[in-house]
Amino acid sequence: MQTGKEPDPINSIRHITDPTDPDRQWLVDYGKGNKPDATAAEAALRFARINDPNNARDIAPYLARLDDLADQVRSDLAALLASSGHDTVASAKVAPETLAQASIEQIVSILQSVIPTRHGFQGDAENYDDMENADLMKVMDRKRGLPVALAMLYIHVARRCDFAITGIDFPGHFLLRLQSNGKRRMIDPFHGGIALGPAELRELLKSFSGLDAELEPRHYCESSDVSILLRLQNNIKVRALRAGELTHATRIIEHSLLIAPDHEGLWHQLGALYARLNEDHKALGAFEKFVALCEDPLHRTRIEAVIEELRDRLGLDVLCHTDGLTKTKAPAVTDDDSVKNDAKDNAPIPLYPNLMSVTNTTNASDTPSSSDH
Repeated sequence: MQTGKEPDPINSIRHITDPTDPDRQWLVDYGKGNKPDATAAEAALRFARINDPNNARDIAPYLARLDDLADQVRSDLAALLASSGHDTVASAKVAPETLAQASIEQIVSILQSVIPTRHGFQGDAENYDDMENADLMKVMDRKRGLPVALAMLYIHVARRCDFAITGIDFPGHFLLRLQSNGKRRMIDPFHGGIALGPAELRELLKSFSGLDAELEPRHYCESSDVSILLRLQNNIKVRALRAGELTHATRIIEHSLLIAPDHEGLWHQLGALYARLNEDHKALGAFEKFVALCEDPLHRTRIEAVIEELRDRLGLDVLCHTDGLTKTKAPAVTDDDSVKNDAKDNAPIPLYPNLMSVTNTTNASDTPSSSDH
């Protein structure tokens, strides 16, 4: 093997986590926890702008629309409380302690009346795989989107009103859990914010996991805001890969790393895509980052073999390993394993038809009968 000049492979990918663009720097700060008052929706708007290299859309009007939704919920809830005999007035500036008097049922009702009913935000079952369903700017323009994109609207509004809300990574379908005065409600942002009880959740679980599946605590796994954003980004990446748009998929993963620079799976995916794009120096840098983060010795050993092949191809010195293991030829690098299950994950499934037939919070013509996560 001819030994070439020894560059630092990490320099090939340093632009990913050392940005100069204001949006990219904002996202890095957000990922570090330096934006405590920002919501995931605000971060998603910045992702929407940088994901599209030709996107010059101004974020400010979208942020104003998000806050207007929160003001309407606050005002409507204050009016509802006043009509129920509470000592308050309808106002967008009503104090949080006043709204805290609302029951969980009242909060759910107002969220439904404002977000899906008044403003028309619903899931897009007809064009589910449209990439625009995961771009929050376009979701806000079209009033249609994926469950996880629509969930960000509810989360933003709820947190601006000081309601406790969290994303729930329910099998096959992203949901939200709202808490108030010691009570909880699971709501579905894709289907008009309808509240789901145990029967509907059980039906939803069985439709995705099989008739033998039963509800367990693990089915109510909470999602952090960063996890929600990565999930939204992953939806775009998956659709780009299906369309054969490898450069776009690569860009999406690079941007995801802005808020999760220590996510070993993202570095693995990025290295695989760089390799497919014949960008060997970048692939080498990404895989070396993966190895530095990975705690699974078998997976790390496999990728170390890939690294040796890349270094040999680039004419670089092969790194010495201290583990005494003999490296074997690495298997072909493939795309993210999540892509393998796309057909199953994105298969339309019927959801709680009995509940949908009696709810009066959404227009029937806007209520699709299927979705996924």
